[in-house]
Amino acid sequence: MIAGIDGGGTSTKLELRDDDNQPICRMKFGPFNVSAVGIEGVRSVIDEMAKNVELSGIRRFCIGGAGVSYDGLGELLRKQMSAHGFVGQLRLCSDFEIALRGAMKGPGGILIAGTGSVAFGNNDVGAQARVGGWGHLIDDAGSGYTIGRDALAVTVRAEDGRMDADMLRHCILYKIGGRDNQDVLNYVYYSGRDKSAVAALAAVVLHCAEEGDAISVKLLENNAAQLLEIVMALVKRLQMNRPRIALLGGLLANDTLYGRIVREALRPVCETPEPEHDALWGAAQLAWEME
Repeated sequence: MIAGIDGGGTSTKLELRDDDNQPICRMKFGPFNVSAVGIEGVRSVIDEMAKNVELSGIRRFCIGGAGVSYDGLGELLRKQMSAHGFVGQLRLCSDFEIALRGAMKGPGGILIAGTGSVAFGNNDVGAQARVGGWGHLIDDAGSGYTIGRDALAVTVRAEDGRMDADMLRHCILYKIGGRDNQDVLNYVYYSGRDKSAVAALAAVVLHCAEEGDAISVKLLENNAAQLLEIVMALVKRLQMNRPRIALLGGLLANDTLYGRIVREALRPVCETPEPEHDALWGAAQLAWEME
């Protein structure tokens, strides 16, 4: 058999294929990201998988996901899988590598915007490049986190009288269950919430923009311009001429106002085709294509 994994912070998805590259089934297990669940968590997922899949029957295995660059993870996985009879070829890939292979075959790239953001691509001579995705504290331009953070900034500035943004301020305060800037401070700094709580506020901005709020529309346009910068850097590094760039992630994959604004911003530099398959398909296909 052939197998691919799309491993994330909330779940591990597995696709099995036969020797003719035909799908057999898909399965779902616990979280995989080593930075989130630790070494023991990864071991636990492999053990859980081995109870459902005969690992000795898999000859090529591609594991993709966030955290695969963790030092020593390949050795750990090989050892844990070998304990369950696996003796085949093993390939580790980043989450954006499997997403790109799922999205398309051949030269091109992907732009992902969800909680974070990143662009990744390869050109017609096999060179690869990544732009962005360096974390919410210093990067993730155009992401859900950045949009949510910008909305919170607008909220406190509006109460200060530094700008007029009544609609967005009211909606943000309603979403966080607050009344004033002190409640915003509590939400951001003192509640123990993580970056996903800030990223969730992007939905409020989308709602206000769709209702015609000019401040919210401008906020989305500014973030779309940052995504354009990311794609332009990718295109330049890979020396591609108007490449295919598939848009992925919760903010771009669906037909939202933000997705439409981003597509319009990208129009001068690339095509934006729909992805052909998902990242799990990409992981299984990369396993099939291993030499």
